[in-house]
Amino acid sequence: MPSLVRGERIPTIHLTETVIVQDYLAEGGQGEVYKVDYNGKPCALKWYKRPVPPDAFYDNLLSNVKKGAPNEHYLWPLMLTAKYKGSYGYIMELRPQKYHEFGEFLLNIVRFNSYEAMLTAAFNIVESFRLLHSKGYSYQDVNEGGFFINPMDGDVLICDNDNVAPYGVNLGVKGMPRYMSPEVVLDITRPNTHSDRFSLAILLFRLFYIDHPLEGQYTIQFPLTDAIGAQLYGVNPIFVYDPKNDKNRPHPEAQPNVIKRWGMYPPDLQMAFTKAFTKGMKDINSRITEMEWEETLVRVRGMLVTLAGREQFINIYAKQKLPEGCRIIQFPEYVVALAGNSKIYQCHADQYSADYMTVAGVVKASISNKNVIGLGNMTDKVWKAKTPDGQIVEVRPNAYAKLDSGMEIDFGGTVGKVF
Repeated sequence: MPSLVRGERIPTIHLTETVIVQDYLAEGGQGEVYKVDYNGKPCALKWYKRPVPPDAFYDNLLSNVKKGAPNEHYLWPLMLTAKYKGSYGYIMELRPQKYHEFGEFLLNIVRFNSYEAMLTAAFNIVESFRLLHSKGYSYQDVNEGGFFINPMDGDVLICDNDNVAPYGVNLGVKGMPRYMSPEVVLDITRPNTHSDRFSLAILLFRLFYIDHPLEGQYTIQFPLTDAIGAQLYGVNPIFVYDPKNDKNRPHPEAQPNVIKRWGMYPPDLQMAFTKAFTKGMKDINSRITEMEWEETLVRVRGMLVTLAGREQFINIYAKQKLPEGCRIIQFPEYVVALAGNSKIYQCHADQYSADYMTVAGVVKASISNKNVIGLGNMTDKVWKAKTPDGQIVEVRPNAYAKLDSGMEIDFGGTVGKVF
C-alpha cells in the first residue's frame, strides 16, 4: 500500500514550500515514486520506504541539491522534503513518455530508430559520466535500471542519483549483481570512480550487443548462488571474447545477440571492450576512461554511412573497394567514411578540438549521379580545397566542395585528404 495519498501536502526543507501528491507511479527497492505538484509544476517525488536511510544519506542528498546536476541528462534531485511521517524524499523532473527504460531495449521491446541514435545514446551516457567524475562524484550503482533513452534520437535521462557521493564516500550502496566490478563483488573496496568505469563498460556493451560480456558457455552451467556469483564475477570473471581464453564463448541459444553483432560494428569497438574486460578486469588503471570511450565512439561513428537508404558500417581498415557513392577522408587523428547525409564534426575539422557534437560539414549526393558527392561547409571559416590537378578552390560557409579522390581540404584547423 502506498505510504502517501492523493492531495497530501509534504513540506520541503524550505518550510514555506510544499509538494502536493497527485498520483502513485511506481515502487522500487528503496522507495516509492509519486507524481506531485511542486510550485505549480508537475514533478516526481521519490519517497523512501522503511528502513529509512540514515542522516548521512539525507545530508548527502541535500549537498547534491545545492551543487546541482552535472548536465541536463540527469534527473537530479531538485529539492529535498523535510522529514515527515518518519521518512523523507526528494523531488526531480518527471520522465517524459517518449523515454524508455534501458531494460526494454535489452528485451527487444523497444529498438533504436537508427545506429546513429544508438551511438548518440552512448555519447550522452559517456559524457554525462565524464562530467560527473570531473566534479569529484562517483555514481556507485551503475546498472540498467538507472537509464531512460529516447529511441528516436538517443537522448538519455539518468535517474537514481540519490547514491551519488563525493569520491571516497560511500553511504552503504554496493551495486547491482552482474554490474559490479570484481573488487566490489569481493568486498575489497566500496564503489568509486574506478568501479563506475567497469560498470559503465558493461552498460555500454549491453547497449551495443544486448547480452552480458561475462556470461557465456562456461557461466551458464552454474546456478547463480551468492558463492558462485562471487566466483564468476569476482574471483575469475571471463570475457566472452577474451582472445587468450575461449572457455566462456557466447552460447548460440543463450547469447545469440552478441554472436550476431560482434563482427557487425567496427574493430575499434571490439578493441575497447576487449581491453575493458581483459586488462581492465582487475587492473583499475587499465579501465577505459570516459575520454577514451568518446574517442572510440568518434571513430565508430565515422564509419557509419547511409547508402540506398540503409545504414551500414564501412570497415575503413580493410583493403576493399568502397561502395558506389562513398568516399574516405583521412584526418591526422581520424578516418571518416562519407556518403549522402554523412557529417564531419568539429573534432575532425580542428585537430585540437574535443567537440564531437558540433557539425562542421555535411555531405550531399548529386540527384542525377549518386556517385558524385559534395561536402558542405557548416562553419564560419573559409576552407581551401586543393583539387587533384593542383588548383586551390575556396569553400566559403554554406558552400560545397565536390569530393574527388586525391583532393586535400584545409579546414583551417587541420587538413584532410580524400580517397
